[in-house]
Amino acid sequence: MGMESDISIPVRWSTAILATTVVTVLVIVGSGLYLWAQDWPPMMVWLKYLLTVVFVLTIVICAGYTPVRLKANSEKITVTRLFKPIEIPICGVKEMKRIGKSDISDSIRTFGSGGLFGYLGRFKCTALGRYTMYATDLNNLVLIRTDTKTYVFSCSRPDELILHFNKY
Repeated sequence: MGMESDISIPVRWSTAILATTVVTVLVIVGSGLYLWAQDWPPMMVWLKYLLTVVFVLTIVICAGYTPVRLKANSEKITVTRLFKPIEIPICGVKEMKRIGKSDISDSIRTFGSGGLFGYLGRFKCTALGRYTMYATDLNNLVLIRTDTKTYVFSCSRPDELILHFNKY
């Protein structure tokens, strides 16, 4: 396998996702600072620590699952994230195509984030059924269907990813 068969495509953020993330993080940080500036009764100090842990974990977990880059070679498609990457063997992919926002318009989030650091987690809708989505730009979506799972990803050059897949 030569380097010419490897592609690496960055994941771009839409303005809406970026704005949602910045505003939400500022609210969380501001709320945390407000909590720490208050005098807490001795019996309630544990609540200040608990809320701080929840605020920090919310940011860290969402940031950790945010896709950074899609890589593909002749063997697999890899979605790099701060936490463990997602690897999808090319031989297991049954379908890969571009989809639009309208294809996921009636989606319901069953677990994950609905805007903070992107649309991350598990969703379901009429057109796709149950699927896992890691998207930071709903205008550049790629559907990847395997024997066992359905994924929706966003990347800055979805047509290039699909063209690469069609070579194999």
